[in-house]
Amino acid sequence: MDINLFIVQLFNALFFASILFLISSGLSLIYGIMKILNLAHGALYMVGAYITFTVVILWLGLSWYSMVIAYIASIAVVASLGIYIERILLKPLYNKPQDLQLLLTFALIFILDDIVKMIWGAQYRAFPTIPGWSLSVGEYQIPVYFIATILIALGVALLLHWFFTKTIYGKMIRAISYSLETSAILGINTDKLFALSFALGAGLAGLAGGVAVPLYTASPGMGGDAIVLSFAVIVIGGMGSILGAFVGSLIVGLSRVFMAIIYPVFEIALIYIIMAIILMFRPTGLFGREMRERR
Repeated sequence: MDINLFIVQLFNALFFASILFLISSGLSLIYGIMKILNLAHGALYMVGAYITFTVVILWLGLSWYSMVIAYIASIAVVASLGIYIERILLKPLYNKPQDLQLLLTFALIFILDDIVKMIWGAQYRAFPTIPGWSLSVGEYQIPVYFIATILIALGVALLLHWFFTKTIYGKMIRAISYSLETSAILGINTDKLFALSFALGAGLAGLAGGVAVPLYTASPGMGGDAIVLSFAVIVIGGMGSILGAFVGSLIVGLSRVFMAIIYPVFEIALIYIIMAIILMFRPTGLFGREMRERR
């Protein structure tokens, strides 16, 4: 592989890893705080993609300005949808068997898919072109949009680190992830923070969909592949760990893109082989902590 092709594929891998991180960080956050494995997280990613498509293509036109507006709209709409899901649908099931939560979030996949079809139709919704220009690397081109996406993912990672380590709400959310009972005794409003956590995780999924749609198009059911790979990411990195989501996304992104060049038939299998090897030595993932019953 010549050096120019290597550089281009590296940016492809980092772009793919950035999308995975935005999805899996929200999924990992919801599980780490609320112990809910949200199967509908991919459907929220899909809604974010359609919101961005609508704002940019149907309303404002393609520009960097409209993309920023679309990202904000995607985060706001999907986070609001997340609050509705958590308050109205999930909250009554907190003291019920977790199987009911899984069934509910699984049902939400089909509900959101059908709502998308009712509003936008069943056809694919594609961007006419990738926003921005391209950088030349020899005979190859790297879209500046790839670089912008990588920077967005890095920015989100830094903001999440700041939020959970420096802000009072972030510290309280970390506290309830360890012990609901102790947090309640200390006067922490766990009910309010559950809603905030789910909204934050959903908003990250919406942002991921908005960032991904110019390349991957918007279509009903598009969250299926994304959620499967995101589960692989958080299993590798560790359930409930944002750092684990970051590292796991890099592992999955780099291995998938470069294996697609070296030995394409092994592209997906390698991800699960890596996952199996890590679980043999680290059952909680690279950065996950041992899960125990939370009181």
